[in-house]
Amino acid sequence: MNQKNVDALFNKGRALHNLNQFSNAITYYNSVLQINPRHSKAWRWKDLPCAALRNSKMPQNVSIKRSNSSQLMLIHVHLVQQGTDVHIQDRFEDAIKCYETVIQLYPDHADTWYCKGLASYYLEKYDETIKCCEKALEIDPDYFYAWYGKGLALHSLNKYEEAIKCYDRVIENDPEHIDAWFNKKLATHSMEILKQSKL
Repeated sequence: MNQKNVDALFNKGRALHNLNQFSNAITYYNSVLQINPRHSKAWRWKDLPCAALRNSKMPQNVSIKRSNSSQLMLIHVHLVQQGTDVHIQDRFEDAIKCYETVIQLYPDHADTWYCKGLASYYLEKYDETIKCCEKALEIDPDYFYAWYGKGLALHSLNKYEEAIKCYDRVIENDPEHIDAWFNKKLATHSMEILKQSKL
């Protein structure tokens, strides 16, 4: 495996992602994953909700309460994409509003709970991040992105032992998840310093 080629493909995908060229970005992420199926960052960026459905349009003059199932699905796609768009632009409050509307339509959509939690994390609302990730995990207990998000929030609240348990769940699913290994090491180190300070 040529790591330079992998890095170049991933960086090209990220650049296109930042330009909101999502379908082209996904092509590059897929190329990365063909070379290295365990490339956790490529999976994470590819899995930002429904990027391939960017061209779906919001129905006009449609009441959510009165919509039929097909109209609801179209509204869902539009709002998730809108949330993703503003999320990428670091407009996290706006992203949360979009995700909350999606959750009203589809409360059992684990990805949207996770994305709301991630946006809350960037706003330093760590308790809300934990709540959202736990909701995602109620829906899908093996959703390791939610385990990672919960771990980050616990870590930020200095709850190192609990954070480490979350990172371990991520590593069980993806042993090459570099960020989980790195943050587990940081949390372990911080926990040891905290214990020594209490001696």
